[in-house]
Amino acid sequence: MKRKYLFNNQPLAGRGWGSVFPIIMYLLIPITGFVVQPLCSQTNPDNNHWMSYLEELAGNEELEESYIENLYEELSYLSENPFNIHTVGKQDLERLPFLNAIQVENLLYYIYKYSPVVSLYELKNVESLDQQTIGYLLPFLYVGETEDKPQEKQILKWGKHEALLGTNFTVQRKAGYQKVSGEERDMHPNLYYRGSPYALSFRYTFNYRDKIQFGLTGEKDAGEVFWGSQQKGFDFYAANLLLKDFGVFKTLTFGDYRLAYGEGLVLNNHFSMGKTSDVININQKNTDIKRDVSTNENQFFRGVAGTLKFKQWESSFFFSSRRLDASVDSATISAFKTDGFHRTAGDREKEKTAETTLYGSHIQWKNDYLTAGMTAVYYAFGEKELYPDVKPYNLYYLRGKNHYNASINYSYRRKKWVFQGETAVDKSGKMAAIHNLLLYPASLVEWVCSYRYFDRGYNALYAKSFSESSAVRNESGFYTGVKFHLFRLWELAAYWDCFTFPWMKYGVDAPSSGNDVLFLLSYHPKVNMQMNVRYKWKEKEKNYIPENDPETLVIPYSQHQVRYQFNYQPHPALGLKTQADYHRYTSAGNTPAGWSIAQNASFAPENDRFQVDAGLAYFHTPDWNTRMNIYEKNVLYASASSLYYGEGLRYYALMKWKISDCFTFYLKGASTHYYDKQTISSGTEEISGKEKSDIYLLIRYKF
Repeated sequence: MKRKYLFNNQPLAGRGWGSVFPIIMYLLIPITGFVVQPLCSQTNPDNNHWMSYLEELAGNEELEESYIENLYEELSYLSENPFNIHTVGKQDLERLPFLNAIQVENLLYYIYKYSPVVSLYELKNVESLDQQTIGYLLPFLYVGETEDKPQEKQILKWGKHEALLGTNFTVQRKAGYQKVSGEERDMHPNLYYRGSPYALSFRYTFNYRDKIQFGLTGEKDAGEVFWGSQQKGFDFYAANLLLKDFGVFKTLTFGDYRLAYGEGLVLNNHFSMGKTSDVININQKNTDIKRDVSTNENQFFRGVAGTLKFKQWESSFFFSSRRLDASVDSATISAFKTDGFHRTAGDREKEKTAETTLYGSHIQWKNDYLTAGMTAVYYAFGEKELYPDVKPYNLYYLRGKNHYNASINYSYRRKKWVFQGETAVDKSGKMAAIHNLLLYPASLVEWVCSYRYFDRGYNALYAKSFSESSAVRNESGFYTGVKFHLFRLWELAAYWDCFTFPWMKYGVDAPSSGNDVLFLLSYHPKVNMQMNVRYKWKEKEKNYIPENDPETLVIPYSQHQVRYQFNYQPHPALGLKTQADYHRYTSAGNTPAGWSIAQNASFAPENDRFQVDAGLAYFHTPDWNTRMNIYEKNVLYASASSLYYGEGLRYYALMKWKISDCFTFYLKGASTHYYDKQTISSGTEEISGKEKSDIYLLIRYKF
């Protein structure tokens, strides 16, 4: 993904790419002031309006990129395979993160009462669905015949096949790809990559009406070997088969899969909503078994899982056995390696060195108003013991050869409110709990409040829930969010989260606390125009070592973030978007501030054969604390959160060309030019120069 040799073994950078690309970008992007578009409209058959929702999530630094990628992949798949509004179920709608529990119930009630639905424009009559949410929802529904059921023996005829082949690389040569002698490489094996600079991935999926799903994935990261004496083919392979309504099974899957139950206090390696401008949707809704077809090498289980359904009861079981990358010795596992890279000799030494086994079950009972469930899971680490190096902050981390967790979860719904939560316990008897209350006190008001308590000694290796920290441990907090629909054209959303950490954390050598506040004001004067202003303030504590004083202090710091965004669609085929960001960081008397301004454009003719997206941004962020993660479009099934750090220009262009009904070709070129750097990055990733350019290619075949 780094070095590029395409013409006579000469780097592309040497052929003037860095100087030509900015000129192309300026020609592609009409700089028309502060105007923007949410990437599509309802008149565009390739409706990606939900991408603006994902864009907001991608700008949230608390959410791990792998979760954004999983969600992007899930929503991309669902938008390509929408639900028939007459047959859509509750669990189908719960896969859409922008719908809360009350909106799901109201939509199902409307479909039941007024079926058959004649047009999707009837969604405006569904209670609690506002204009923006309807825009997100449209790509995932269609109006079809109620009895549209082909015979099971016609699986191959009615099934959908998709094959993807993609590659990406960095134009400039990185330090890890330097040509050196074999003696130098042997002396410093971790300073040089073993493979080529091209990332390569392949994926094949088959789907029959969401009843039978099969997937096969292969991937090689940039720097990894594809073919050699120790490697034949892709570095990573994944396969899965998922069956729905298969005999006595509601769901049955073999191979790679993901799980999420309750609020994620015991099991969740799917997607978990964090604190975003979607202030109401904080609960975990993806409570089901899902296959995994992504190229993420860690966020999945490998084995077998299934769900049996009998009237109001559901019983799920799961088993997983796989080897993970880790730092180990003969008896212990000190740390898991989660980046998935096997580029250097040191990476290969850690490859698949830790054995992990997991099994458990989830039992659930539900009726029209109440859902109650129990989850139990046991996992072990083979002959080795998990034992991270003891530090003051990790004194209560998980250690041992095995561990187990159990929990109960519940959800009770009435017309205007939902009360839900989960309480969990681990092997040592430590507890974790989270409880949410969602209210619709009036037609123009939505309100949610949540309390969470995670004991400092609670451990659940596969947990992911709503929290300030990335782990479900050592935290308690209270969150409240409210959304007002004002005067039809205006919307105000806000949240406040106060939290405490009763024990030390990494980089904080004392118990600490903090606050997180957000305000978002949105204005929709026209169907094709939207404007919003967001302000976010966060205060936490961290270690600080004063000059000429060896004593470590724990002091507060604060972050202020302001974003202005204006979306405009002057023509059904043209969308424009302008975004301005400002970040200020305050700590120990220092107040650095950074800012950026970006203009994006999208052109998509109504024939859906060709689409171009382009963007240009200037950023000035003086230090790491004022950095920005800004979303930009990428090729299909690949997320793109661009990091702005330093001073420079960021520009990209993305082309989608639907050559035929079967073949679609994607090409993206993106580059960042820095004004304040002579070298970019460090170590094996270091680039000499001011420019870093990347190319993405993807071919899609559907039949």
